[in-house]
Amino acid sequence: MNNNTYFIGYPTLKGVQKVFGIWFPKQWFDREQRRGLLIKSWFIGCSIYRFEQGDLLKFATPKTLNCNNLDGWPLVLENGILTSTQFVKKPDAEIMNYDLVIVMGNDINCYRYEDADNIDPADWIDLTEYQLSETDSYNINIVYDELSEDIEESKSIEQILAGKIPRPNRRMLAFVNSQHNGIQQEKDKQYNKYHQEPSITKRNLILPIFILLILLMAILIYFNFKLFSLETRLSQNLSKICSFILLTSFYVVTILLGIKIIKFLYNLPSKVKQANFPPNIVAKNFSYNIKAGDLQATPNLNYSTLPSRANRKKSVLSQWRHYATLFALVSKLSHLVAFRQGKYIDTMIKKLEKGDLMDALRYAIPINGDQPPIGQSFGVPKPREKLSLNESVYGNSLAINLDQQLKNYLQQLYRQSATKLIQQKKIEAAVYVLVELLNNLKEGIECLEQHKMYKQAMELAIARNANTAWIVKLCCLANDWHTAIMIARRDHAFASAIIMLEKEQREIANKLRVEWAKTLAEKAEWLAAIEAIWPLTEYRYLAEQWLCNVDKFNAKAIVKRFILMPDSINKLEECLMEIKTNVSYYQTRLEIAYEILEQQIYIDKLRGLLQIMINHILVDAITYPNKFTKSDIAALIKLTQDKALQVDLPLSSLNRVKQKSLLETSNVIRYHCPDKGQKAIFAMIPLTNNNFLLALGELGIIQVNKQGKQLAHFMIVADSFVVSANRLQVLALIKRDNYYRIHKLDLSTGSIVDLGVIKFDLCCWEFDGINWTIIKDNCLEIIDISDKLSVVWRVDFSPNSVKQIAMNINYKTILTLSNENKYEAFCYSLPEHCLIKRIDINEENNKIFISHDSDIMKMEYNRFNQQLRFRFSDIRYCSEFPLKIVQKQFDNLLIYSTGRLMELMALIIQRIDESGYDIHLFYPFNKKICMTIEWNASTKVSCSYIGDEYCFFDDQGRALHVNVTENKVTSFSV
Repeated sequence: MNNNTYFIGYPTLKGVQKVFGIWFPKQWFDREQRRGLLIKSWFIGCSIYRFEQGDLLKFATPKTLNCNNLDGWPLVLENGILTSTQFVKKPDAEIMNYDLVIVMGNDINCYRYEDADNIDPADWIDLTEYQLSETDSYNINIVYDELSEDIEESKSIEQILAGKIPRPNRRMLAFVNSQHNGIQQEKDKQYNKYHQEPSITKRNLILPIFILLILLMAILIYFNFKLFSLETRLSQNLSKICSFILLTSFYVVTILLGIKIIKFLYNLPSKVKQANFPPNIVAKNFSYNIKAGDLQATPNLNYSTLPSRANRKKSVLSQWRHYATLFALVSKLSHLVAFRQGKYIDTMIKKLEKGDLMDALRYAIPINGDQPPIGQSFGVPKPREKLSLNESVYGNSLAINLDQQLKNYLQQLYRQSATKLIQQKKIEAAVYVLVELLNNLKEGIECLEQHKMYKQAMELAIARNANTAWIVKLCCLANDWHTAIMIARRDHAFASAIIMLEKEQREIANKLRVEWAKTLAEKAEWLAAIEAIWPLTEYRYLAEQWLCNVDKFNAKAIVKRFILMPDSINKLEECLMEIKTNVSYYQTRLEIAYEILEQQIYIDKLRGLLQIMINHILVDAITYPNKFTKSDIAALIKLTQDKALQVDLPLSSLNRVKQKSLLETSNVIRYHCPDKGQKAIFAMIPLTNNNFLLALGELGIIQVNKQGKQLAHFMIVADSFVVSANRLQVLALIKRDNYYRIHKLDLSTGSIVDLGVIKFDLCCWEFDGINWTIIKDNCLEIIDISDKLSVVWRVDFSPNSVKQIAMNINYKTILTLSNENKYEAFCYSLPEHCLIKRIDINEENNKIFISHDSDIMKMEYNRFNQQLRFRFSDIRYCSEFPLKIVQKQFDNLLIYSTGRLMELMALIIQRIDESGYDIHLFYPFNKKICMTIEWNASTKVSCSYIGDEYCFFDDQGRALHVNVTENKVTSFSV
């Protein structure tokens, strides 16, 4: 209804009012604009009515709003009527029959709800492009709580050889068993500082020795005074004089020995101890178990055990046994010991010469030990009661000194005995001679392998810590595929084992090759998987499927298709045209050129691709920074076989643009952080295609380009990432108390696997796609990640507490803190996980860091000049940072490093007034700051780094990426 006679004195609403709805007139907004404004202003409980003259948004409850900032007309409630203005007096009965009154000047427009269409805004939302998941998938079905050991121990040689050698008389004592208890006591004494509380230190040892020397001197003085008393005569004390002389000599020797011990204790080395591992730090294997009764079992959990690798302990020389040996030599007791031991050896030799081999084996003593013994044996060995794999081969045993000529004769007798035993088909006894007596593991395993005793050979190789590839080969021959695959996955031994098997067992090698290819595909190493499976013609269909998972603009994938599948290159027609004509794909064109140079042996298949791209490649080489040399460009031109191009384009005319990294800059580059965004960023990693992956907490994970535009959204709650080496697989973690919910995300296929919930303290933020390292209760655990979590290797560092862990492709370093508040670093080689050194850090430093290349950096702060100094573990002198900070800034200092002297370090320093942060990229090699980033935000800035790339971000949506090699900075907000 329109009424022109009813005058309203207040036609509009101004300022802050209690609003009950908003009117969007048709004259002001078109249909699409009204829809957008309605969605923007809508909240739960609102109602939308569409009239011919406009749209009404009716609030369920009033909201206090500033009417001056509203896009539409604010509405108030007067006498139960929504109106655009306040009535001066009560409206007449005609107006009271309407629900909505809009006043425009002197015009009054009245509407009823029944004349409008009631709109549901849900009909306007298109959900086809949103990733929706069933809520059942967010139930926690897998919880790894208590970790129980499930170990398959290495078998003894008696078990391996299946008791083929009969036991002797029960009265005979076993040689190894008779020595074992004494050996264990020797090792415990050498490592007692790891078992006592409080720990034994130099001071604790020196103090009692010093007190004992004082007491001895006091007794000597007292005895001297009493002996020469004036009341006695010399003739009556002749015996006392002799006693005095003897006691004085004893005391003098004791004092000199005590002084020598004190000097020895002070001069104990404490810098680097090569692979001296306390006995309580033992490598062992087990698998996670779900706690019984917690949750229902899931069918995809396969519990697997992995045989333990033998833990070789370095022999420890016994000091007291060394002195006892010297005493035996001086006192001539060594002759008696040698006589008894010689009689035993003579008996053994006679038995061997007579051919009584089975009895002689019990008297035989091992020779050719690969490590020195812990000391001289003073007893006589006893014949063995049984055959067992003992530690004597590893050097943790007592020794009988033999003449070299006698050693050679014994070795000759042992070899003759082994040959005779093989001729008699007593293979187990022959292997015992080779392995236990001659310490020749290689020949022993080869003997078992030649006689097709593969299971015994496998068990012996595991017990004696043979080469990993050899173990995998023997497991395959023994038809123990589960163990073979688990070991090969853990130690990356597929390729070496396949080479060993292909010589004689091609069928088994092909089967192992299939498992290798599947493992590479599981790691999203698609091109490597294709390379591995391609020799098997019947499985090439897998290669075609895997190639579809690779980015179509990947230069290596394009070259690989031209080489392996030239018949399918028509699928690349549009892609190649886009790469050729689009200027932004210059990097892809250069990478194609690099790959062609690497694959010159297939130039007949690649020449067509090169001829298509050569002109654009040459333009890119002189336009954009790259690593090409003149010889590379000349080689590319020559490979095209285009004579006209070779004549018309002299190399001297090509002025290449060399790539200049951030480390080569002479001046300090300054940047500012981007503007504030709308979403909090909890984690950020750079991907290989100039895109980035961001963790937004409860909002999930998004993939964005370098402008910050969203490309993909994954509905996974995450606040941290663990990224694979190829950056195609990510472990998304969300922390709940001390537990972590883990999802595995494959960016190449978009697949998501829920790995469950696990509790740990620290972890490595990189993994190889299947093996991930965590720290739980001061234990290092390597987890095999497929569709489950299972531990394949474990080391306990107790009583030390683990503080940091870092790794690269070659080494893994763990920084621990002892009960004495001293740092100890343990360095392992990869992928064998062998301890190569242990470093004790005794200097008192303010901060200790492990860099990305596993080098240890010590940070110190000088309060007097407010200078920050750093020193690497293998460099004696300290270097200073070219900036000064106060104590509070040092306490809050954050340091990140992708390497050591040849790489860049990032220092995040909070400003004194807490108004923001200053990020300095420092180059330790020439002690200069290459870049400074001013982070003008009070919120804490975080950092992540992969390779030579740094990412800085905060919880206000700011993100900044620095590529050190390409000297590029990318910033955006989300």
